[in-house]
Amino acid sequence: MLVFVAGGTGFIGPHLLKGFKEAGYQVKALVRRPEKAERIPPGVEPIFGNPLLPGPWQETCARADVVVNLVGANIFARWTTAYKKLIRETRLEATRNLVFCLKEGSVLLNASAVGFYGADRGEEEITEESRPGKDFLAQVCQAWEAEAIAAQRKGARVCLMRFGIVLGRDGGALAKMLLPFRLGLGGPIGSGKQWFPWIHIKDLVKAALFLTQQKELAGPFNFVAPGVVRNRDFAKILARVLRRPAVFPVPTFVLRLFFGELAHLLTGGVKARPKRLLEAGFGFAFPELEAALRDLLKKK
Repeated sequence: MLVFVAGGTGFIGPHLLKGFKEAGYQVKALVRRPEKAERIPPGVEPIFGNPLLPGPWQETCARADVVVNLVGANIFARWTTAYKKLIRETRLEATRNLVFCLKEGSVLLNASAVGFYGADRGEEEITEESRPGKDFLAQVCQAWEAEAIAAQRKGARVCLMRFGIVLGRDGGALAKMLLPFRLGLGGPIGSGKQWFPWIHIKDLVKAALFLTQQKELAGPFNFVAPGVVRNRDFAKILARVLRRPAVFPVPTFVLRLFFGELAHLLTGGVKARPKRLLEAGFGFAFPELEAALRDLLKKK
């Protein structure tokens, strides 16, 4: 079976490429710039092209049995009007171009986020059946998923991967946190009471393979670990694993100064549960946070 991955040179992509390759799939990765090809694992074939524009790359995509869409501008930047437009348009345009070339019987694994439910849902328990949010990122996720679901009209099976905070040593949120925590300057964000939905990168890859292989599964899936924690508990556990104190909370006004509107996302949180994955029989290798962090931060 041929797997075609778009957006495969970021943080998550190389892990997924390696996972599919090790599982015995033929894997090709859409690469926009030649220097980015260095990030793809051995044995994965680069296909050069821009996912935001139609092109010859779509011929390879059209032959794929499984298409994985991870394309989208990084949300962790200051949200100017122009950057918000980029966040939205990169996701929608790439998804339209990928859906255009899908064949009947193929599978589309499309990235999304628990931001679908809104930046802050307080103490409400969130499952895949929960109502969507109304803020900017929630609206982006809804539009993004709608573009992906259009693939059903072509006879494709569509799985929407609503990622929580993905934890990996080589990128993402954890990599950014390690330096201040190792210096003893880490701590919770704002009040620290907000929920922090997370998933180990190994479980993300495992879940993507699971959805590929379980042919009866489709629709939205929360890619979050069962052991959801509050932000202050995440800070305590990370500090304990690193054997450092965690006594310096990041004030909300500082986040607003540096990130503007994005600060609302950082100080909010959703108590998301992986209800549909668990009901389908998926087993998490790292359901609890401390074991996940110890695995990621153990000496190689």
